[in-house]
Amino acid sequence: MARISILRLLLLIGLVLGFILGLGYQRWHALRGGPRRLAEHYTPADHPRVDPAELQVLAAIDAEYSRLIGSVAPSVVSIRSRGMAPVDPFEMLLRGTARPPVRQSLGSGVLISREGHVLTNAHVVAGMTEVIVQLTDGRTFPATLVGADKPTDIAVLRIPPQRVDAIPLGDSDKVRAGQTVFAIGNPFGLHESVTQGIISARGRSIGGSGVEFLQTDAAVNQGNSGGPLINLRGEVIGINSAIYSETGGWLGIGFAIPSNTARAALESILKTGRVVRPHLGVGLRDVPDTLAADMGAPDTQGALVVEVQADSPAAHAGVRCGDILRGLDGKLVRDADALRMAVAATSVGTRVALTLLRSGAELSFTIELVETPPIAVPSKDPPASAASGSLPEPARRRRPLVRCSTGRPAAINPCIPEEKGGTDSREPLR
Repeated sequence: MARISILRLLLLIGLVLGFILGLGYQRWHALRGGPRRLAEHYTPADHPRVDPAELQVLAAIDAEYSRLIGSVAPSVVSIRSRGMAPVDPFEMLLRGTARPPVRQSLGSGVLISREGHVLTNAHVVAGMTEVIVQLTDGRTFPATLVGADKPTDIAVLRIPPQRVDAIPLGDSDKVRAGQTVFAIGNPFGLHESVTQGIISARGRSIGGSGVEFLQTDAAVNQGNSGGPLINLRGEVIGINSAIYSETGGWLGIGFAIPSNTARAALESILKTGRVVRPHLGVGLRDVPDTLAADMGAPDTQGALVVEVQADSPAAHAGVRCGDILRGLDGKLVRDADALRMAVAATSVGTRVALTLLRSGAELSFTIELVETPPIAVPSKDPPASAASGSLPEPARRRRPLVRCSTGRPAAINPCIPEEKGGTDSREPLR
C-alpha cells in the first residue's frame, strides 16, 4: 500500500510539473513571436500601368496646383478666440458659480494688406474678448478688432505688420459656375488644410442678408469659417462662411461671401469703423402667382411692396403699398431678393431710377438712397422688414445652416424658401 501511495504521489507531482512546464513553454513561445516561418516572396510592380510621358499635361497641372497653393497658403491664418459665454445670472446663482463659463471659437482668416489686416467672419469673433492669430510659420499675434458687420458676416482684424504675406482680392463678379477653386483653412484645428472643388452656383440668397453667396463643393468644415476661397490666379474670390448640413458635417454644399462684397465691407469698416448701407424704406415680398393677374401684372417678376416706412426715400417719392417694383436703373427686378441685393450693392447718396406697376399702369420714380437709420426694436410680429441693405425676410420653414467655425451651435438661423403664394425654388438652402 505504501508503494502504491508513493507512485500516486509521484504521478501527481509529474502532472503538476508537466502543466507548469507547458504553461511556461507557451509563454516563452508567445514572447518569441510564434513559430518560425519563412519570409513570403513577392514581386513588386516595376513601372506604372501608363507611360508617364503620355501624362505630361496632367503632371504639369498637378505641379501648377502645388505651386499655386504654396504661394497662397502663407497668407492664410488660424484664429483662436475666447470670451465669456452668456449665462442667466439666476442660473449662475443656482449653480453657485461666480463667473460665467469661458467659450472658445476656432476659425480661419486671410491676410489682405501689407499693414496686417485680416479678413474673417464676424461670427468667428463675435462677443470674444481675446483673439489670437497664428501664421503658417508658427508665429502668433494678439489681434485688434477693427470692425465687424453681422449682416455680411465680415470682420476685419489687424496684427503687427511683421513680414506678413498678403494676397489680393479678386473680382467675384467674373466668377462663373464650373470654375476650379480651392478652400484653405483650419478645420478642426488642422492647419493649412486645402480642398479643391468648383463653383457650384452664384447668387445664392440666404436668410435675407443681402449677400449673393457663392456656392461651392470644395469641402469646408467647422474651423474653415473666414478662410479664403481661391481661384486659379491665386486671388481671393470668396470668404468661406457656412455650409448646408443636416448633421453638422460636410454634405457637399458650402457658401462663401463674394470678394466684392467683402471688399466693400472692408473699405467701409476701415473708413468709418462700420458698414454704411443704403436705405430705400420699403417692405417687400415676392409677387404671389395667385394675385399677379388681379394686380395688373403680366407675370410674377418683381417685388410686391407690403410696407412703406414713414419719412423714407420711398415714401417721399410716392411709392405705395401694393405697388410692384419691376425695375431698378433699367434692369428687370426678378424678385424681392434680387431687389434687396441690388439696393445693397448701391452706394449711399446714389439716385436710382425705379420702375413699378400700380393697378396695371407703369410708373417711374427717381429716388436718392440715404444711409440706413438705426434699427428700432421690432414688434413681436412685424408684417415686413424695411428695405435697406437688407429687405424683409418672409416666413420660412426650417433647415439647418451651419457656420464653419467651432464653438457654435450646429444649426443657426435655419430657413428654407418662402411659400410662393407658395415656394421660391431659387432658395433651397438655409
